[in-house]
Amino acid sequence: MERIVAAREELEKQVAQKIVEGIKKLLQEKDYLVLGIVGGSSVAGVFSYLKEYSINWNKVHIFMADERLVPLDSDESNYKLAKEAFLDELLASGELAEENLHPFVYKSNQGDYGLNSYIEELNRYGGRMDMLLLSAGEDGHTASLFPNHPSIKQEDKSYILVDNSPKPPVKRISASKNLLLKAKESFLLFFGEQKVDAYRKFSDDNISIKECPSKLVKSIDKSYVFIDIEE
Repeated sequence: MERIVAAREELEKQVAQKIVEGIKKLLQEKDYLVLGIVGGSSVAGVFSYLKEYSINWNKVHIFMADERLVPLDSDESNYKLAKEAFLDELLASGELAEENLHPFVYKSNQGDYGLNSYIEELNRYGGRMDMLLLSAGEDGHTASLFPNHPSIKQEDKSYILVDNSPKPPVKRISASKNLLLKAKESFLLFFGEQKVDAYRKFSDDNISIKECPSKLVKSIDKSYVFIDIEE
């Protein structure tokens, strides 16, 4: 695991650059890859830099590592943030095909809200996310896996339903811990003073993954952790 400490804007550029480098390397080995992303303010800046790079986006399939159970046009949608920050521009330029985008479609009239359909969709692309862009929450959570919560204890191989999230909205889907651990490469962000305690927990060897789920990335083959310093 590599830790990189710098000012936030510099880190956003570095994260984007390392994601692009990772994509190029993986595409030398594979015909396509799956990139898993989250939402939130921490990743928005990274998205804006990603669209500046010229890579073969048509060999990249984008899935959500977690999502709120809301319509795709909701301001709470993680996918909407990504779409507005960089995906729309790549689509408009023809660099990325619509079929390479895999948002979670919330189906309020189904008992599983569309969860099983999303698992099947990921399975069509290998059942794993090759690369992950994640952020850590103030409590040390990542994706929608929360400390000392049923979400981090579930042993499912793919996505899980989180219907009692400690953070609003209470209903979400998330990559399970086992799905996150299938990744070859991960990028975890600790941005903002409010993440100081979360980073301390992440760095403390006496604190378990159940107490600090973002520690999962330490078990991923190639992982980068980015910590900003407010000047």
